[in-house]
Amino acid sequence: MIKFFRHIRQNLLMENKTSKYFKYAIGEIVLVVIGILIALSINTWNENNKSEKEASFQLSKLRDNLKADKVQLNADIANDSIYIDNLIFCVKVLSSEIEAPKEEFFESFQFMSTTISFNPTKGTFDGLISSGKIELINNQNLLDALFLYYNEDGYGAWDSALKDYSRNVIMPYLLDFDHISNVTDENEGSNFTQFDSSKFSIPKKTIDDYKNNLFIINALRQKIQLFEGQKSAYKGLLTVIDSLISNIENELKN
Repeated sequence: MIKFFRHIRQNLLMENKTSKYFKYAIGEIVLVVIGILIALSINTWNENNKSEKEASFQLSKLRDNLKADKVQLNADIANDSIYIDNLIFCVKVLSSEIEAPKEEFFESFQFMSTTISFNPTKGTFDGLISSGKIELINNQNLLDALFLYYNEDGYGAWDSALKDYSRNVIMPYLLDFDHISNVTDENEGSNFTQFDSSKFSIPKKTIDDYKNNLFIINALRQKIQLFEGQKSAYKGLLTVIDSLISNIENELKN
């Protein structure tokens, strides 16, 4: 093709057709410019197509992360309900609202030391931030909502309160008050070393000892409220996750 154009130029010069030569040269330049523009357009289209595919891939990963978070939250909410029911049972036993054998009481009372915390799956989002690929998400409302979800942890206050209260208030007191009820010779089949509390000179507390202990009664009620607050916060977070998943799926359809 280049030889063909060169041959035309040479013929025009040899025939001394200067004006036609310049017109032809201008036309050739225009053709070259048009070719360059077409090539740039194709390259831009290819880049945009690659960006769109990458954006869809990353959005799909974010959606999968959110779905995993939803599964975890539902499990945590279910566990919160179990712990709340067990601790309410303990309160009713201590208030003599219901009667229960000591063993049944301690099966539920063991959840006084239990904590739950939620950590969102942030791998994909953090990777987008560190790599600069977060700009692939061009829906500003969705982007703002994602930043809010991964950085605003209103539920975190409940997680921290539950953990701090359990570890720094409840457990130190219970360790000084009584033998730990779930580490005894009754745990047959456990892989941990078993201790028979009856071998020690300090006897285990009775149900009446627990009934007459104001700290334990108040601690039970406080622990129930913390679990309830956490459960409510998690339910609110589920609503946020559902909204994010819906918005991402709408983006993927576009």
